[in-house]
Amino acid sequence: MIATRGARAFRPYGLTLPAIVAVGAFVGLLGWAVEHTSYDTWGGVLVATVLVLASLPPVLWLARKEEDARVARLLPWALLLKLGAALARLAVAFGVYDGVADASTYHAAGTMLAPMYRRGDFSGDVGRFIGTGFLKTLTGVIYAVTGATRLGGFVVFSWMGFWGLYLFYRAFCLACPEGDRWRYALLVFLLPSLLFWPSSIGKEAWMTLTLGLAAYGSARILTRSRGGFAVLIAGLAGTVAVRPHVSAILMVSLVAAYLLRRPPSGASLLAPVAKLAGVAVLGLALVLVVGQTKVLFGVKDNFNAEAVSQVLQRARSQTSEGGSGFNASKSTDLSPSRFPSALVSVVFRPFPWEARNPLAFIASLEGTVLLSLFVAGRSRVVGAIRSVLRTPYVVLCVCYSVLFVYGFSSFANFGVLTRQRVQVFPFLLVLLALPPFSRKEQGWRALLAEERRAQEADVAVRRRW
Repeated sequence: MIATRGARAFRPYGLTLPAIVAVGAFVGLLGWAVEHTSYDTWGGVLVATVLVLASLPPVLWLARKEEDARVARLLPWALLLKLGAALARLAVAFGVYDGVADASTYHAAGTMLAPMYRRGDFSGDVGRFIGTGFLKTLTGVIYAVTGATRLGGFVVFSWMGFWGLYLFYRAFCLACPEGDRWRYALLVFLLPSLLFWPSSIGKEAWMTLTLGLAAYGSARILTRSRGGFAVLIAGLAGTVAVRPHVSAILMVSLVAAYLLRRPPSGASLLAPVAKLAGVAVLGLALVLVVGQTKVLFGVKDNFNAEAVSQVLQRARSQTSEGGSGFNASKSTDLSPSRFPSALVSVVFRPFPWEARNPLAFIASLEGTVLLSLFVAGRSRVVGAIRSVLRTPYVVLCVCYSVLFVYGFSSFANFGVLTRQRVQVFPFLLVLLALPPFSRKEQGWRALLAEERRAQEADVAVRRRW
């Protein structure tokens, strides 16, 4: 461990090599693309080159500050892999599916809105702003700067996704200092779903960025670090603009973690007052988020269990059509005894024998590997669950994962699920990076045995006297 941590383990060439490779490759590709392609292509290469040149210095700076030298060497390569995933995502969206994707809608809207935005005219009709309307507006703003280029748009959104994943990593390092940051970095930066899906013009990339920002703010709040509430509010503002129901799941989880957070040793008499003020702020944010969720789903009455059930049932009926549909559990039947099957459906399915196309087969392989990791690392999961009282961020991750599984178990389409569950993976993967549970060191049996040995030693001392 010592050989991989600290400044002595740092090797500059491990970071400068990807920078040299990236700059040379992008400059050469740009020169060729300008001569042989349209702006839709060479403009995208130009955007990618600018983003690489602008991003590598801060990434290298962050890598030099990284405690684990292995993670330091991984970061610049993770950036390049994430930007490269935009090419794969573009090829699938417009090559395999012939443009039948949400990215086509956002690209067309951004192409139309960009000239208006350059003139200072923001009166373009984008429909309901929360959700699709916000993504159309955001794409228009990006195209107003970069010009209308599909490749450039995919690269920009993929770049957003990278920084979201990095914020998740920083949240883990801050809130779980006992965790294995190398293991978590490998999972969060290299998991195929997190590389592929948040790499196109669409909601997944934006949600990865803003959820990462909200998670980092939550970690700062739960560890009593400065600026946590400001970062959280910035992240929530972004998530509410696209998927306020996911924001509500995050806020409920954060409130639970905040309430279970233990007071620091030697806390002053004002500590309960500060905690009450924090609860009030989080409660107000939760009320506002729930209000936007009601607007999104058209709930006119109270947002109670019945309303939630109706919304989930509607989602089930809307997603059960198409070639990737399957029989999902009815939301009203999701009792605790049915939770394991819902967890398997949301997180790990489709299985290889359920795949109906090459993309679904790749997703099934990932799900199988991920399930194997959870089975092999079950001691880490048990250790994570046992650490909830001393690590509030674990409470947030567990609550978020449980609520997410409950909400999205009504989705009856593998294609939708494989995209949507990238919003839960960074939280769920925390459980695989915490120290494993050891019966020799923990557990009620070990505590009882230790207490019994102490009593026997005390009796022996008394008899001797």
